[in-house]
Amino acid sequence: MGCFSKAALFLLNFIVFAIGVTVVVLASIMINKDNSYGKLLLSQGMFTVPVILLIVGLIIVIIGFLGCCGAMKENSCMLKTYAFIVLVLLLAEIVLGILLLVYSGKAEDTVKSGMDDVFMNYGKDDKELTKSLDLIQHELECCGVTNYTDWSSVFGRGKDVTIGCCIEKTDDCFEGMAEKPIEEARKYIYTQGCYQAIKSDLQGLTIGLGVACLILAVIQVLSITCACGIAKNTQQYA
Repeated sequence: MGCFSKAALFLLNFIVFAIGVTVVVLASIMINKDNSYGKLLLSQGMFTVPVILLIVGLIIVIIGFLGCCGAMKENSCMLKTYAFIVLVLLLAEIVLGILLLVYSGKAEDTVKSGMDDVFMNYGKDDKELTKSLDLIQHELECCGVTNYTDWSSVFGRGKDVTIGCCIEKTDDCFEGMAEKPIEEARKYIYTQGCYQAIKSDLQGLTIGLGVACLILAVIQVLSITCACGIAKNTQQYA
């Protein structure tokens, strides 16, 4: 079977299987972040992306498993079908990657705009949302969407921020802080915007997923080549 042996294809697909498990784990962690951020990001549909990644990860796991089975059985038809499925998945990954690069700026603007809409409802009828926003800001050490001045310039709270922005919560810790210079404000409140805080919080997971996808793409190319080589040799000696 030349340099592309049954053992090589089995090993490659075992790695694909392992990468699929990694993607599932990372996507699950990101979905868990959804629960931490509550209504803020859930209402934006932002975490439909981790759900999609979870599904893709499960598909990768299944493909890796089937590839291992195909390598063991050396069935020409099964190997060709496997190679075709992996090729389609690889092309889909490339297209998705290009779309993410091209529309990343627009996606960020959409998420920011949606967050503005959520923050705008602070202190209104939805008490659960108000409580959630205070909790998010305090736990992520952030204030507003872009920065702490949003509460004055965008959300119409005059000179005040919200109590969730306070480093140490007191009855009047948030009063007059929205219009104070950042050097003075940061002594009492968090000044970084929540969009950047959430983006930074997820950055490590995003990098991990990116590396996993890059390694997966290389392995997929090798797997397709290997599967086609084994299928060809199997037909010759059938």
